[in-house]
Amino acid sequence: MSDKTFFLGLGGQKCGSSWIQAYLNRQQGADFGRLGEYQIWESDLGSVFARYRLATPSGFQMLRAEAKRRLGMTEPADHLRWRMQNDRQQYFSYFEQLLNRPGVTMTGDITPSYAALPAPLLQKIKDGFEETGISVKCLFSMRDPVARIRSHYRMDIDKGTAPEPADFEAGLRGFYASAEAAARTRYDMTLEAMETVFAPEDRFICLFEELFTPEGIADLAAFAGVPAEAEAGGQKVNARGSAGGISDDLTAEIARHYAPVYAAVARRLPQIARVWPSARFLTSA
Repeated sequence: MSDKTFFLGLGGQKCGSSWIQAYLNRQQGADFGRLGEYQIWESDLGSVFARYRLATPSGFQMLRAEAKRRLGMTEPADHLRWRMQNDRQQYFSYFEQLLNRPGVTMTGDITPSYAALPAPLLQKIKDGFEETGISVKCLFSMRDPVARIRSHYRMDIDKGTAPEPADFEAGLRGFYASAEAAARTRYDMTLEAMETVFAPEDRFICLFEELFTPEGIADLAAFAGVPAEAEAGGQKVNARGSAGGISDDLTAEIARHYAPVYAAVARRLPQIARVWPSARFLTSA
C-alpha cells in the first residue's frame, strides 16, 4: 500500500467540511495546497453547479499567470482552478507534486458540493491518483437535513445570492425542495456512490452533530492515521450562527420531503434517531 494518501472530501455543505480540512491540513506530513475548496469536478454536472465553471482567462491574464509560475511566484487562484477544470491531468499532477515534497505524505481536496458527484466521477478521481501510486480515501459528513438546509439558505441570504425574505420561514418553505437545496441534501445518493467506488476501509462517514466530540475526533483521526486532538472540537472553522428556529410544521414538512435520506442514513448510522432533532417526525428514521 502506498504511503502517499489523497483525501477526497465530499462535504457535505454546512456539515463541518472546513473544520475537517483544517484538522487534517495541520497534521505533520500534510499539505492540502493553496485552495480551501478546489471546486473542480462538480462543474461537470451542469445545472446548479454550472456557475463553478470558470470562464477562459484573457490573453493578458494567462501571460501574467504563466509568468508568475515560471518565476516561482504565487499563481492566481482562479487561474489554477481554471487550469484544473480544463485539463484534469493538471489536477492529478498538482497534488502529486505536493506529495513529492520532502516529508509530505498526505494531501486532499475537500469540496462540499462534491457530495453530488456520481460514482463514475468518483471512480475517475480514484483511478487518476492510483495510476501514480497514490492511495485515495473518501470522507463525508452529514448534518440533520433541516438544520443543513436552514443554514444553507441563511448563508445564501447573507452572501446576497438569495434575496432577504420578508418572512424567513416562508422563504425557507420555497427553498427546501429546490434543485439548489436537494443537490446538497441527497445524502442517500452520496452514500450509494461512495460505497460503489470505495472499499469500507477507504471511506469515512460521520455526523456533524458528533464530529466535534472527543469520540468523533478520535474516529476521524483513526481513519486518517493522524493524532487525535480531543480539544480540537472547540475550534470552529468557517462557522455560521444559527438561522433561527422554525416551526414544527415546517420541520416535519422538510423531513418528510427528504424521507429517503433519513432512511438511508439510519441504516448506516441509526443514532440519527437521537441526534437529529427532525428525525422524530419520521417514524421510519
